[in-house]
Amino acid sequence: MKTGIALAAILVAATSIPLLAQQPSTASQPTTPRQTAPSQPPQGTPAEPNTPAANSPAATSDAPAVAMSPVNGELMSKLDSKTAKAGDDVVIETKSSVKTADGTEIPKGSKLTGHIVAAQPSSVGASGNSQVALEFDSVEMKGGQKLAVHSQIQSIGAVSSDAAAGTSAPRAAGSPAAGSAPSGSNRAAATAPQGSSAEPNAAPAAGGTPAAGTVVARNGQIAISTTSIPGLLLANNAPGQQDPRMAKASSILLGAKKDIELTNGTPVVIALAATGSGQ
Repeated sequence: MKTGIALAAILVAATSIPLLAQQPSTASQPTTPRQTAPSQPPQGTPAEPNTPAANSPAATSDAPAVAMSPVNGELMSKLDSKTAKAGDDVVIETKSSVKTADGTEIPKGSKLTGHIVAAQPSSVGASGNSQVALEFDSVEMKGGQKLAVHSQIQSIGAVSSDAAAGTSAPRAAGSPAAGSAPSGSNRAAATAPQGSSAEPNAAPAAGGTPAAGTVVARNGQIAISTTSIPGLLLANNAPGQQDPRMAKASSILLGAKKDIELTNGTPVVIALAATGSGQ
């Protein structure tokens, strides 16, 4: 019974993402190198008739894939949908080095800086789901050098009880337990859709709920996947695609019938590409 309730909560959250529809339309924004036209939605995926993706000619254009390089990191402060607001700074510290597709070396200990695009606590809205949209657009390396980047959160891990007590390091976000969202896609979205369709073949974990990294719903070019934290979902562009409603954020976090509460030190795997790559 508990498994059924948990899965139902995940699918409810996945099909109710109204938050960023309230943000200014990206259609009125000037075109920049980091914004690319989206590709055709997957065959058989119904587009919402009243959404920008269904009505915009840009929604049917092909978009070049941006090659992204994943790196392990940790949140440097807590993130709580009850108190989060647009414009708040969010920083991830890299826990390993990474080389982007253009050959740029980003060393361990670099600071990936970003901000909250929009946030909604679970107490707002009829669904009871919480949402936080994040954009990470630059990396500050040792010595003060800064690099503009595209990014997408691929997975979010859970801090172990020992790590929370300060006795050991957090579990790596890139481990199988943390799972990962589909990689290789373009920038993640800022305006997420409503009316997502559930994935019929979502693989269950041992307890009967979908394993971390499982895509449980789609809407147009947007894929919604599970994480290793129960009830926390990630909304990203599907691999090789970009939805025009999702041009202003690295990823959207969704809390199924609860608030999003991530502590300092939460493991994150985030994929990076230097601005201009793939354009």
